[in-house]
Amino acid sequence: MLTDPPPPRRKWHLKRWFTVLVIAIFAWSGWRVYAYRSAIKEAEALGWLMNRTDPSEAIRANWRNAFRKETWTDGVTGLAIPTSEAFEQHLAVLHRLNPTDLHILDASTLRNPSSFSPLTRLRRLWIILGDKLDNIEGLAGLPDIQYLALSGSPHLKNIDALEHLSTLENVILQGSTGLTNLDALKNLSALQEVDLRGCTGLTNTDTLKNLSALKWVDLTGCTGLTRESVEALKAALPNTIINWP
Repeated sequence: MLTDPPPPRRKWHLKRWFTVLVIAIFAWSGWRVYAYRSAIKEAEALGWLMNRTDPSEAIRANWRNAFRKETWTDGVTGLAIPTSEAFEQHLAVLHRLNPTDLHILDASTLRNPSSFSPLTRLRRLWIILGDKLDNIEGLAGLPDIQYLALSGSPHLKNIDALEHLSTLENVILQGSTGLTNLDALKNLSALQEVDLRGCTGLTNTDTLKNLSALKWVDLTGCTGLTRESVEALKAALPNTIINWP
């Protein structure tokens, strides 16, 4: 008994799915561009200053760039925020911009910078601290940071979070008068520059003696140090420029 032959496959079904895919691609990339530009506009309205590139330019040059992570994560290279209050109220904008360099000009209300952890591209961080910040545990979530400047907090005593930052090359703790030891720095072999100006609570710098990569240490105004301790540091690091008193 003869059976009916199977119906012929529709030759156009691949074209249909390809069309749907193309539409989805453009819709998705269009949404990402919109989200990025919305974050830029919000940041500008807040008075944040930025160095940036526009991902839409890369996409116009080659539509495949819409699927490259770098197109969406490498846009903002530098971001300056006037106050920590504005920063804390608009964390979603900050995380969408995901800068490599972040400068908070007035962090007088900042208590614990745990909100920095989602910033996966952050390499350089400047914070002008206020007298409320005494804990920097949140910085332990930035394993790739290279430059860290924390200045102006007399209540900052515990810097243990820094011991996890193995890529750290430059650290500024200027004006941290409550700081009494540098134990957190003892295994940071990549450290090249340490600024401890005005850290009057320090009584010794023995922790720095084994950091052979150090090129420059500023101990100006560290009145708790003795000449003998500084001379011992200079002897241990003969190729390091050490400023004191």
